[in-house]
Amino acid sequence: MRKLTTRILLGAAALCLAASLPLSQAAGAFPEGRNINIIVPFSPGGGYDAIARATARSMKKFLPKGVNVIVKNVTGAAGRRASVFMYRAKPDGYTIAHFQASGMLGDQMLSETPVGFETSKYTWLARVGADPFGLHVSAKGPYKSIADLQKAKRITWGVEGIGVGRWLGSFLAAKAFGIDFNVVAGYRGTGESLPALLRGDFDVWAQPIDHPSVTSYLGTDLRPVVQLDRKRAVNAPDVQTSYEMGYDLYFSDLRAFGGPPGIPADRAKILEDLLLKAMRDKEYVDWKNASSIQLVEGPASTVSEDLKYYENLFKANLDEMRKAAKAK
Repeated sequence: MRKLTTRILLGAAALCLAASLPLSQAAGAFPEGRNINIIVPFSPGGGYDAIARATARSMKKFLPKGVNVIVKNVTGAAGRRASVFMYRAKPDGYTIAHFQASGMLGDQMLSETPVGFETSKYTWLARVGADPFGLHVSAKGPYKSIADLQKAKRITWGVEGIGVGRWLGSFLAAKAFGIDFNVVAGYRGTGESLPALLRGDFDVWAQPIDHPSVTSYLGTDLRPVVQLDRKRAVNAPDVQTSYEMGYDLYFSDLRAFGGPPGIPADRAKILEDLLLKAMRDKEYVDWKNASSIQLVEGPASTVSEDLKYYENLFKANLDEMRKAAKAK
């Protein structure tokens, strides 16, 4: 009886100790003793890279001592290489990604052959934001408005590749406004495509206006001509929205953190909480405000809700998108 009582008391003490420990330690030493990797599908210097690094800095504050967050750029195939890499990664929670979720879904739906992943099967962890796209032209170029683009005989659009988020937004905008749609592809992200626009390699570039990658160029090198939203951009309040112009078109860049299929539910919850804490951390918020980027974080459930909107949007335009993709 004395041995049994001792075991009960020791068990109760262990439970109390676990309750007082940080979440990672109480939940079976995750994450403990190993670094967390954040995969970015695009090149360094772009928005996805900048946001991932800002999140990583704040995440470290909420992790056990000695656990770091390392950002790795896995570029290629307009983001598909990273998507496939993550889909095949070990689902232990130590490798996650900053995904262009709407673009991944579009890539999957647009392709008539398997792409190597299924968007719905990833372990979605948190929404970073859904910032509306704008259409930009070079301030040194011949075009100053949507009307100018509509009158032109041939307009080129810069994208990473067929089916990625920028291609999808560009296609839907070209269709809505009746602008000629010819793509110049092969860029590895904002870090390459923005300089290409300013060099004059193509005419139009789709990118959120309220984004740190473009803030310093607005009013000098870069001219936004429309905001694809109901609200005007914070960084360009004089630029009209698509709805103000009479076009029913909303398209945003759905940014989300996710991991490979099959991350255990308890680890996924720990990661979700860590990411949300990081994106509400003062250092991250100060960085976001200083960058004038309009990001609204959300739990994993908001990613699934937003993806459902895009699934319906792409289904409504799928035949035309596939025809346009084949023509290039």
